[in-house]
Amino acid sequence: MFSVVIPLYNKEKYIAETVQSVLQQTYSDFEIIVVNDGSTDTSEAIVKAIDDPRVQLISIDNSGVSVARNTGIEAASYGWIAFLDADDYWAPTFLEEMTNAMEEFPDQKIFASGRSRLFKNEVDRYAHQLLPKDGEMALCNYFKVIGNHMPPINSSNVVIAKTLFEEKGYFRKDQKKHEDHDLWMRLCIDEPLVFVNKELSFYRKTVSDSASQGHYTATDFKTYLNTMLLVQAKLSSEELPYFSKYVNKFVLLMYIKFFSGYTEEEREQITHLAKKLLNARYRTLLNTVNVAPFNVYALLKKLKA
Repeated sequence: MFSVVIPLYNKEKYIAETVQSVLQQTYSDFEIIVVNDGSTDTSEAIVKAIDDPRVQLISIDNSGVSVARNTGIEAASYGWIAFLDADDYWAPTFLEEMTNAMEEFPDQKIFASGRSRLFKNEVDRYAHQLLPKDGEMALCNYFKVIGNHMPPINSSNVVIAKTLFEEKGYFRKDQKKHEDHDLWMRLCIDEPLVFVNKELSFYRKTVSDSASQGHYTATDFKTYLNTMLLVQAKLSSEELPYFSKYVNKFVLLMYIKFFSGYTEEEREQITHLAKKLLNARYRTLLNTVNVAPFNVYALLKKLKA
């Protein structure tokens, strides 16, 4: 029933535990598709050593996580795609709980679970007032949530009907940053998600995550801005205020943080797209950033400290 897609790149320390967390599920009707994205460590050998017919390994040249995930989706034999990153893991009942949710909401195509971030010395459970009560499941609107909170979906807590990718698209293969948020937005247009508020998915915050917070290329920024413009045109009047709140804060913060690394032409292109999304106040702030004689982001960090 489930095709579990695990993109793999140099995660030798975690990949065995990640795969075992799937093999130990209380619900056993699944396949695991590990897509080795050109790993240079022992990750591939570790997966090959796992003796279980449900584990399929596909090796590709290093092409990025979007291509790796798309490769897994396209190779899937089942109609439901579950994502799990190679250094994350599930509670043993993750797939069982997703199956129960599907039986409760048979017309829905997107299901997500509660999740926790694992830091070195603490565990942070995802929580806010728009979620169903702890231990319960209910429909959620993705765009209402992101107006004030972190997205309800990440790349290790979600199950999506394969037909939805065929209808609305896959990960954008050339996008390196925010490729997941870009896809969730497109998939959630006119699609509520079922959120099972139980602690079932565990996401590691590692040193490599800090590295992923590096430079936001102008190409990625423009791609995401174009997606937001596409999404904005398709949202309901009820959803738009929440979406606009997210867009205003996100776009301005990302521009403040990274604009000094862009060429003048790239700044003009990004600003042109951004102004189509931002309200008057944020457009003014964006203009101010462009003419400020100092590093605005560095100043904000100092003020925050």
